[in-house]
Amino acid sequence: MRITVKALGDHSRRLVTLKPGTRVVTEGPYGAMTADLRTKRKVLLLAGGVGITPLRALFQTIPAAPGDLTLIYRSSRESDVVFARELEEIAARRGARLHIVTGSRAALGGDPLSCAALTAAIPDLADHDVYLCGPDGMAGAAVRALRQAGVPKRHIHHESFEF
Repeated sequence: MRITVKALGDHSRRLVTLKPGTRVVTEGPYGAMTADLRTKRKVLLLAGGVGITPLRALFQTIPAAPGDLTLIYRSSRESDVVFARELEEIAARRGARLHIVTGSRAALGGDPLSCAALTAAIPDLADHDVYLCGPDGMAGAAVRALRQAGVPKRHIHHESFEF
């Protein structure tokens, strides 16, 4: 089992003190981050920041033919990108597309997750199931862009990690 945690508070910082072999109790997965919700042949995984953690697992495991799986990973800073080498290896092994987009909107010349940007990267976007996980602001804007691009609401599987 693999657990990925961003150290944001006392409890998450304590996890790094666990030793291999420590017994833990786990549950899940719950929510929208399972392949069971998929209805389309093509899949877009759209991650923002630490939202990459559940999507990294899907990127590795969700059934997809070469060319039918795309991961877009958005991060404000390159130093915040995690799993870059793993994601590149998974993409190469699976014949999947990987876009790691870093930088501010100003530096990038606009919102890289706008309807125009997403449809430029994925012209047949409306023919995809989309799995989305990231901060609430990013996720809300992405859902609006996806809907504007013609992705039906029932094909957008969103998971929020904010409390």
